Amino acid sequence: MVFQGAMHSLNPVVRVGDQVGERLLADGVSKSDTATRVNELLTRVGLPTGTGSRYPHELSGGMKQRVMIATALTHDPPLLILDEPTSALDVSIQAQIMNLLKELKAERQISMLFITHDLALASDICDHIAVVYAGQVRELGSADDVLTKPQDPYTQRLLASIPGLHDEQPPDFLPGAPPDVRNTIPGCRFATRCPLAFEPCDKEPPPLIEVKSGQWSRCWLHDPERAATRPATAPHNGESAAAEAAPESAAAEAAPESATPAAGPESAA
Repeated sequence: MVFQGAMHSLNPVVRVGDQVGERLLADGVSKSDTATRVNELLTRVGLPTGTGSRYPHELSGGMKQRVMIATALTHDPPLLILDEPTSALDVSIQAQIMNLLKELKAERQISMLFITHDLALASDICDHIAVVYAGQVRELGSADDVLTKPQDPYTQRLLASIPGLHDEQPPDFLPGAPPDVRNTIPGCRFATRCPLAFEPCDKEPPPLIEVKSGQWSRCWLHDPERAATRPATAPHNGESAAAEAAPESAAAEAAPESATPAAGPESAA
């Protein structure tokens, strides 16, 4: 696993090479083989010769994150979990790390569970995306389907909150806040903020419904029997609900609380 804050994941008083090789030594690999393996990994992630003998405080943020990636690769795992691995990096270093991850993905045929709030990064590396709201998967499908033909009202609003370079209209934000998941939520977790909510939404939690092959949405609007009971126009929470639950419709979302994408050769977010 590659954690979000590399500076908090590395021991400041231990050389980075020793930290990368710690797991190998614990598994009985000899010191000479461990040293060789560590140097190979550090070189593969783009670090210069001699980096293994340096301490974390001597490395930049991007170099620390490369060390964390090398550490995660010591045993050639089939799945790599990355928890916002680029959030603490500037844009240029972020691009370098993303290119490294894409190279590793293709070279090693490794799957990646890429956790992020940045949909641009998700679209860059992910094959499949799961959109999460209040700790619950709202929509699941291929990256192309989720990003261009979202089926869930939350996903639609999440995407509509992103400003476009040539858009004539500004982003349309959604008021309110996510529910407190420490309390029991009887119905849909997005119901209090959804302008398309209707009678069952605040009483019964919807399951993931397969809208089309390979794409699921957690919304009662995709249950034909329940959707038939919804008035054609039903204002909710003081908002106009002129938009019906068209799969391609998109409104707005204020804060992308959760896009949980994953990437891999044939990966699901």
